[in-house]
Amino acid sequence: MLSNCLKGEISRFLTGLLGVALAGFVLGFPAICALIYLTGYVFWLLRRMDNMVRWLDSGAKPANAPQTTGLTDEMIQLIHREKKYSRKQRNRYRGMLAQFNSLAADLPDATVVLDRDFEIRWSNSAAQRLLNIDPEKDRGQRIDNLVRLPKFREFLHNNSDEEELEIPSSSIGDRIMAIRKVPTGKHMTVLIAADITQRVQVREMRKAFVGDVSHELRTPLTVIRGYLEMLRENESLDEQMKQGLDQVTAQSDRMRGIVEDLLQLSKMEGNPLAENEGDTLNMGAMIQTMVHTLGESTESHEFILELDSTLALVGSEREIYSACHNLLTNAVRYTDPGSTIRVSWQQSADGEAVYSVADNGHGIEARHLSRLSERFYRVDAGRSRDDGGTGLGLAIVKHAAQRHGGLLSINSTPGSGSVFTITFPPARVLPLQLAANQ
Repeated sequence: MLSNCLKGEISRFLTGLLGVALAGFVLGFPAICALIYLTGYVFWLLRRMDNMVRWLDSGAKPANAPQTTGLTDEMIQLIHREKKYSRKQRNRYRGMLAQFNSLAADLPDATVVLDRDFEIRWSNSAAQRLLNIDPEKDRGQRIDNLVRLPKFREFLHNNSDEEELEIPSSSIGDRIMAIRKVPTGKHMTVLIAADITQRVQVREMRKAFVGDVSHELRTPLTVIRGYLEMLRENESLDEQMKQGLDQVTAQSDRMRGIVEDLLQLSKMEGNPLAENEGDTLNMGAMIQTMVHTLGESTESHEFILELDSTLALVGSEREIYSACHNLLTNAVRYTDPGSTIRVSWQQSADGEAVYSVADNGHGIEARHLSRLSERFYRVDAGRSRDDGGTGLGLAIVKHAAQRHGGLLSINSTPGSGSVFTITFPPARVLPLQLAANQ
């Protein structure tokens, strides 16, 4: 469908061509006259186009627009409209960008935009206050030249986007920053740093309080336990008194277990091991010993072992033993007699070491799974206490795993059983033969 403008241009061309052709017939040279007309028309069009190009090169200002008609005039009007619309859009985007920059600049958290080479492309005022990064002077600088910490450089190159790094502020004394990475399109990364000093102080206060209280409770509990044993040995006590003493002794032992678990948690929490710190552990032998000991005390459960005996782990023997043993005892404690417990120690395709304990028990509802590793959280409080649990076992497992760079994961389906898994990073995994040679 031709536009009205193009139709008018064609009409003018054909009218002129017809007039020239008639004149050519009168003169006896119609072809020559038509050729002269076509040549002149082409040069006229080229001249108009040249004027338009010059006008566009000069900025396409309306006051300097070439005087023309027809199709080129329509093109000029279209350019005017597009420029006007683009100007409105540009002003709108500038306003939006200014509003965004104003909001981002006022954010309480430091925000830094990095390119693929970790060079600073943009930062807000909080970045200057918390990280000593000047929004103007430091643009184009590599951020690891400004924040000179080895663990920060390692954090930048780490592909994990879920990790959070805690570092001291480079501009404010005694302040702690928590830094997270947010990848964006086109190989850009946004760093967000928040002042978590108060959070860290509360965490340390809680840790110190738990440690102090646990230490203070240890001695009186030991004394109480001693007196209870002395009273229990008194043969003159009647049966009712003996039963009462047995109950008090059981609760005293449970209290002592809670104190010991709290002490262990306070030592582990927020205190990761260095990559090569720890002993080389023969995990296959350790797990076999645990299962054998549990099997002697509970013959009603069937254990199936899938252990890679060539796979060793570098870590704290006490903590790893405690974590693995907790998962095993939980599987026995919370399943019915005759249940099957599958224990696995294998290496994944990614080089990670995976310890898992699976049972075919009653399973756990999904609403409980995210809270199972919280202190004192119980799915069935009455049953847990009756079975002698402290409510801290899975919290110990989680923190022991985290201290070794690992992760505790829980999967469960009501009626089908549960699987508790600890995954350790490849840096802590060694072939047992290599470990023996070292």
